[in-house]
Amino acid sequence: MNDNQPVVSVITANFNGAAHLAAAVRSVLDQTLASLELIIVDDGSSDDSLAVIGQAAAGDPRVRVFVQPRNGGPAVARNRALDEARGRWIAVFDSDDLMEPDRLERLVARAEADGADMVVDNLMVFQDGSLQPGKPFLAGRGFVQPRWIDLAEYIAGARLYSRGPVLGYLKPLFRAASLQTPKLRYREDLRIGEDYDLVLRLLLRGRKLRLEPAALYRYRKHGASISHVMRREHIEQMIAADGALDAEFMRQPKDVRQAQAARRRSLRNALVYDRVIERLKARDLPRAMAASLTSPSVWPLLTMPITARLKRLAARLKRPGAPPVRPVTA
Repeated sequence: MNDNQPVVSVITANFNGAAHLAAAVRSVLDQTLASLELIIVDDGSSDDSLAVIGQAAAGDPRVRVFVQPRNGGPAVARNRALDEARGRWIAVFDSDDLMEPDRLERLVARAEADGADMVVDNLMVFQDGSLQPGKPFLAGRGFVQPRWIDLAEYIAGARLYSRGPVLGYLKPLFRAASLQTPKLRYREDLRIGEDYDLVLRLLLRGRKLRLEPAALYRYRKHGASISHVMRREHIEQMIAADGALDAEFMRQPKDVRQAQAARRRSLRNALVYDRVIERLKARDLPRAMAASLTSPSVWPLLTMPITARLKRLAARLKRPGAPPVRPVTA
């Protein structure tokens, strides 16, 4: 190994993230694993992101910044970062999130001790501006010990609107060599689910994914979080990305094929759900009913808006001194 080669390259795509960038940069530079570089690709920001980065980095040579001439999306920016990365390991990190100080040290130790090509840790999800510490994203007995996550489980955790945790939300640490032979990069036509797709393609090539159960990544929820804004074109992009792998799925064991079929159904149901909601908002009840009849399995999804409103109401009623609220109507 080159003595000047960092152990970890942290790659960060940023677009108008000035509000949270300083804290994000410091959480990387303050890691107990000092042998790292932070590669930030600014994706055509119009705010003062570059000034914030410069101030937060305070001249630290481990920070390298690249500026895209126009906004191309997180996958484009991350691919630029991957092409610039020099580390043995690649850590994906969003510009509005945080890390526990020993996160990178622990993930590298886990991956190297267990012979993993990728490792993911639990997320501690917290609300921006809240004084509450947050809560772990993964819960249950299946996520308390280090273990392998196989291809079927990873796909099963990517069904839209399923009750299980979406494993694609986890932020991976990649062995850099796994992305080079042959060269693998993010699909640049994906605006949501790009991490899932890259991990999926690595698993299809036989790479091994290890779970570190500790919640070392702090995932910030706020109004501009792109992962909470699912639009029709995003679903269509994910369907296209999955379809491009159909030939590879056909060579997989039955459990993998079944998991992928369930994932595909969930994506198609999401498209129907989007059409129904669009027509309901337009007060076009006949066409909304007609759309829902094409896919009866979408009917349970139509209760989600009412359920969400009831949960918000229940939360308000639990607050001490909460004022009276008007009844919720459908």
